[in-house]
Amino acid sequence: MKNWRMLILGVAITANTAFAAPQEVDKVAAVVNNGVVLESDVDNMMRTVKSQAQQAHQQLPDDKTLRHQILERQVMDAIILQMGEKAGLQVTDQQLDQAIQNIAAQNKMSMDQLRSRLAYDGMNYNAYRAQIRQEMLISEVRNNEVRRRVTILPQEVDTLATQIGSQNTQGTELNVSQILLPLSENPTQQQVDDQEALARQLVGQLKSGADFGKMAVTYSADPQALKGGNMGWAKIEELPTLFSQALSTAKKGDIVGPIRSGVGFHILKVNDLRGESKNISVTEVHARHILLKPSPILTDAQAQAKIEQIAADIKSGKTTFAAAAKQFSDDPGSANQGGDLGWATPEIYDPAFRDALLKLQKGQVSEPVHSSFGWHLIQLLDTRQVDKTDAAQKERAYRLLFNRKFAEEAQTWMQEQRASAYVKILDNNGQ
Repeated sequence: MKNWRMLILGVAITANTAFAAPQEVDKVAAVVNNGVVLESDVDNMMRTVKSQAQQAHQQLPDDKTLRHQILERQVMDAIILQMGEKAGLQVTDQQLDQAIQNIAAQNKMSMDQLRSRLAYDGMNYNAYRAQIRQEMLISEVRNNEVRRRVTILPQEVDTLATQIGSQNTQGTELNVSQILLPLSENPTQQQVDDQEALARQLVGQLKSGADFGKMAVTYSADPQALKGGNMGWAKIEELPTLFSQALSTAKKGDIVGPIRSGVGFHILKVNDLRGESKNISVTEVHARHILLKPSPILTDAQAQAKIEQIAADIKSGKTTFAAAAKQFSDDPGSANQGGDLGWATPEIYDPAFRDALLKLQKGQVSEPVHSSFGWHLIQLLDTRQVDKTDAAQKERAYRLLFNRKFAEEAQTWMQEQRASAYVKILDNNGQ
């Protein structure tokens, strides 16, 4: 569920059914495989989108265009939910409760305050829970299906890590909105030409000051269309390859495109940019230790007493730390090296060991320390700052490649599911 992103109350597109007046007949807006999308669901979402647009001072297209967008969104949701039901996926009450608690925390609210806010907005709490459960399930199905389509080769990681290393010291993040003008799976040349002409027409209007959000709601087939096409913040390397190339020199406010991809023509707007440092330096410690493990023939108390005696012998000069480690330590990996653990970041150690180590001065020996492994004496030999930029760049490259490929595959996957499903859109009279 980690990629599920219902973060704030005001942005959630929810079907508010709590106080809707009873209807004699709930008409069918669309048949989706063996299920349906109801007119009441479309109407409720229409009201929600209009209310949110009014609060955000966002322009919307005419009702017919808006209804088409909403119906397409609900058709796609229905397809994915049916896949989840067929696969037996479920969101448990515990997962749901935790997700809602996270929403409250991210909005700096208690659960009581969240319920009060929902009531103020006219939403029944049980209806809200049902909607959140549905959003989580949709996200889980999409993530499971798309994740298995993503393949990343070691050469790709190395190449991107090299590119990251050759960039300026500032990595760029962009807040981008997009309009997607879709193409069918096997479009005719006329269809391609028509969509490209429309895309260029829209680009001209946008560069002349037209409202991007309204254009997105009116024309875009992207899942974020009802949010004005806003894709949120992403590092430039996380964006689809075509996007990152086109945006490499873009500035705030730029309209970029049209860009042709396998699913259609894309128009992008750079809402904002920001940078971050990529140089990564970490503190490593060089330590050694003596470990005594409790056993059937050595109780915990006896181990503590013995480690205390060893500490006293080292302090008095009766023995050296290295000699005592070779003689007494129960750590086979370091005993023969005089207890030497080599260079490492403190985070790899047991918390009790780590905390004691971080309190030591260079050359200092700790008091006996009890960890989950047993009783230790620890000596800090040295510390150093290490540039981990190369390793971090490879880790970052892998993450960015995954996010990029996931975004590309997700759009293709959704298009494939929509094309393979049986969908019949009915008119307003349900005929």
